[in-house]
Order: sequence, then structure tokens, then C-alpha cells
Amino acid sequence: MPTRTVEFLGRGFIVPGSYSAFRAKPQSGGISPDFNTQILIGEANNGWNALDTSLPMLKRVMEFTSFEEAKQVLVSGPLLDAIKAAFSPSRDSRFAGGPLLIRALNLAVNTRASASLDNTAASQYSAKYVTPGPRGNESRIRISAAGDSVEVGDSNGIQSATGLDAQDITITYSGDATTAELSFDGSNLTTTLTGQTDGTENLDIPVDSVPTLADLAVRINSMAGYNAVVDSSPDILTRNLDHVSGVDAKAGAVVKALLYRQAQALFNLGNVELEITGARKPLADTVGFVYLSGGASTAAQPTDYTDAIDMLEKVRGFFINLCSTNQGAGAYLTDFIIKSNGPEGADERFGGFGADRTDDFTIRCDNAKQINSEYMVYGLSPVTVRGADGITTKTYDGWLLAVIHNAIKASSNMRESALYKDLNIEDAPEIPGTGDIRRAIRSGGLVVDRKPNNGPFKITSDVTTYQATNQILNKASTTCTALALNKDLRESLQDAFLGEVPTDPDAFGTTLTDSDIRTFIELKFDQDYVRNFGWLTRNVYTGQPAWRRDFLIRRDGNAIYFEFPDGKLVTSLDYIFSLLNLDVVRGSAQS
Repeated sequence: MPTRTVEFLGRGFIVPGSYSAFRAKPQSGGISPDFNTQILIGEANNGWNALDTSLPMLKRVMEFTSFEEAKQVLVSGPLLDAIKAAFSPSRDSRFAGGPLLIRALNLAVNTRASASLDNTAASQYSAKYVTPGPRGNESRIRISAAGDSVEVGDSNGIQSATGLDAQDITITYSGDATTAELSFDGSNLTTTLTGQTDGTENLDIPVDSVPTLADLAVRINSMAGYNAVVDSSPDILTRNLDHVSGVDAKAGAVVKALLYRQAQALFNLGNVELEITGARKPLADTVGFVYLSGGASTAAQPTDYTDAIDMLEKVRGFFINLCSTNQGAGAYLTDFIIKSNGPEGADERFGGFGADRTDDFTIRCDNAKQINSEYMVYGLSPVTVRGADGITTKTYDGWLLAVIHNAIKASSNMRESALYKDLNIEDAPEIPGTGDIRRAIRSGGLVVDRKPNNGPFKITSDVTTYQATNQILNKASTTCTALALNKDLRESLQDAFLGEVPTDPDAFGTTLTDSDIRTFIELKFDQDYVRNFGWLTRNVYTGQPAWRRDFLIRRDGNAIYFEFPDGKLVTSLDYIFSLLNLDVVRGSAQS
């Protein structure tokens, strides 16, 4: 018989009963990891080339969470020195750790060291050091004891692996054939029988149908007249077995994965990759050590920097630094960031590079003026730091100062300023006078001087290269805070509402109304931008709130617009003035 359908949360119910659900109040999302990520573009003597399109992105854009991790790959070069400085930019404990993640784009063209190793079939395989560059030339390889022992040495010593020559599977034919020859070519395992009268048949087993030795043994044991025993790990992949031909299965054919274990030993012991082509035959013993050679590094071309910048749409990270004084590349990066920060780009970024220390100071200041962007810092002062070896001191151009500035920013809350923080550098070869400091600040360039009483080195002012006067856009800290707020709000609104359908509050099954959107924004500003992140602040001098709640929400079909009339960004204290009215002691007294 017909019955009423009852609506609840957009579903129809006809079975009587009690139903319930819960709904979580709108909550703000987490802060973007991009804010603590720095992208560095430069040159290292080892490592993969960012512009090599044949490589996967994981190698073209190398990710590091510590300097030690980066040193294992890059070994040396300006890019590695920049990573070292970025991971320890300040002696202030609040900023000492640097960014949580560095994405490095290496523009040096490095080639892999290699050597040819003989196998037991009188052909050769190429052994290549995994990481391109001269580091691989230190590697040497020795195979001995009929392939049972592999040794790999470099400047740190020799490591070895033994016991590699082990039986993996034994296949025995027990029928009445006169001969039973077993072969394996990597695609099929076969036997060729002659003279059998007992109904036993040739084997022809495709490797794809028996992925592991355990699977292979089960298949063989299901065939009349055959027996297979796995002598090692049943999980070894069948395709990793050595190739064999015409082995007597009547006597028990032993098949090994010796080449596989030799290749694994080379990789695990010495970061050496064996390129196996043709038949899989074990490596033959070598006469002494075989040295890898041919690892080399070629410097990048100026246009490589602009090509790398074109990649950045696919590389996540708020801070971008060029390890270069290339003014053309710097201008190109500026244009990229301006587009990224626009409404169509929707990908907020902040960049930096620096001046050539051999240029006259006036020329350096003029170069800073030419950049003229609130989204860029420009280092004027050279700085001296410890190199990647921890011993040698190196002096770099102003680009490294910009790296250090942005690393301080990436190490903490976006509102923090790099101004007056103790820099973790060895020296600043140029300490500008008062006049040059004023010129630098007016031009929008970063310079280094010292705290009072010959104290630690510091950045004098965290100015951007923006040339007009604006209290937000002239400072890196306030500009970055504004960008961060814009990015977080944009992404939060997108995650919460894009594709959703606001309905009338009285609609059955409604999950979103226009008032929910307003509530979400109010919570976002109050909980995150004022309390959690501290990006906005009330004006304690005038009583004005951190942000005005009378913001406008305007709907136009499937488009929605938000207009916020006012918000108060936090800013660092850059100027402190004191006026003391003093006098001398006056008066007289009788004893």
C-alpha cells in the first residue's frame, strides 16, 4: 500500500524508526606547508640536472630536509653552500633551523662515472655511479671468488659483500626421457625432452604467469615427471634468475639469481647501478679493482636559469631564490612571481637574488631599483660562510644574503621579520657606512652591518625592492604576511565551498547555506588570522578591531564575491625613539 516518504538530510525514509546524524561545525584548515618551503636554483658539482626532461621530476627537483642529506647527493658547489646556509640561517634559536624543506634545482650539467664489467658469457655490462658528477670517479669495484664476493671502494674505504653465489631453485626431471635439457631466457622457462615414452611433456612456462619462485615451483610440481625445490627465498622474482641454456634436468638443474645479488650489492655498498642488457649472466671475476671514470661537471649557461624558472609552476614552495647575480634571470623571476601572485596565477610566491660584489655600490643600488617589486628582496652585501666541508670559508655575492633572509622567513611564522636577527655567517667583507646604508635602504637592497659593541652580524632592514612608499609593500615581513593571508583564505574557501550548492535554510537535507559561508569566514579570521597565526591585530591605541566584521558577500549566480573593508596587519618594530628631559642637580642645604 502507498506510504509517506519522509525527508532527512536529503534522503527519503519509509521504514518507521529513529534516525540520527551529527554535523561538525565549519573549521579552518591547516596552514600551508609551502610557507616553510624554500626553492633554490643554482649549480652543484654533483646531482641531477633540473632541465633534463628524460628524468622523473623527483630527480629534476631534489628535496632535502637537512644539509647532511643534501651533501650526500650534491657533494660541493654554490648550490650546496646555499643549502647549508639556508638550513642554519641564524644564531637566534627561533630561526636557527631554517625551512622545513628545501627543493633544489641544479643547473650544472653533470655526467655519470662508469666502467665496463665482464660477465661469464664474455660480454659486458656498464656499471654507473648513480649520482652524476665527479664524485663517481672515486669508486672502484672488484669481483672475486667466482662471483661470490663483491667489493666497492671510494675515498671513505672499501665495503664488501660475500656469500652471493647461492642456489635459488633446483628443478629435476624424473621421467624416462633420454635427455632433458632446461633453459631460461627471461621470458620463458622451458625443457626439451627426447625419447620419452611415459607421457611426460616439455615445459614451457611464461615468466609473467609465475611471478615468484614459489609460484614457479607450484607450477612445475603440477607437471608429471618434474620436481622443483626452492632453495632460497620463495619471494625472489622469477625474472631475476640468471639465464641458462641446455642444463641437464635429469641430474637436477640448479638455477641461481647470482647476477641479481651482485647488482644489489653494487647498489647498496657503493651507489653503483649495473645496466643489464642482453642475457642475464653473472659478473666474472675482475683482475684487481676496476675504477669508474668519466664523471664530470659542466657549468650552467645564463639561459638555463630562465628555463628553470619556467619549471616553477610545477614546483611547490613559497620562497624562491636564485643562487646567481644574473640580472636578466632575476627580472624573469620577478615577472614570474608577479603573475603567480595575481588572481589568475593564484599561487603566492616571494623571491630573491643579489648583486655582484665586484660592481660599484652605486651600480648595485641601481640594480635593486630596477627590480622594483614588493615580491622580491635583493642582496647588496657579500657574506662569508663556511663551505660544505665545514672548514673552508667562502665569500659569496649578495644572492646568498637574500637566501639567508628568506630562510629566516621560512623557518618560522610568516609574520616574523629577518630584521636585526643574529646571522649565522663568518664575516661580512663590506660593512657599509651610514650613508651607504641609507642609500641601500632607499634603493630597496639588503645590507649587513653589526649590532652595537662589535656584536653579531645582522640585516639592517628587511626592505623589498618596491620603489614607491608603502608601509606594507616596502617590508618583506608585512608583504609576506599579506601574501600568506591571501593564500590561506583563498585555499580555505576553495576547499570548503568550491562545487558545493548553498540552499535555503528550510530546504530538506540542506548541508550548506549562505549564512554558513559567513560563519566560516568569521571563524577563519578570529581563530586563525588573529589568534592562531597572529597575522592581524587590534589597534590598542585607537580601539579599532583587527578586522571589520561588516564585510560584503555578493552572489551573482554561480559566482560569489567577498569584500573586506579593513584589516590590521602586524608589523615589526623597526624604529624606536626616546626623548629624555634631563636636568642637573640644583639646590642648597644646611647641615
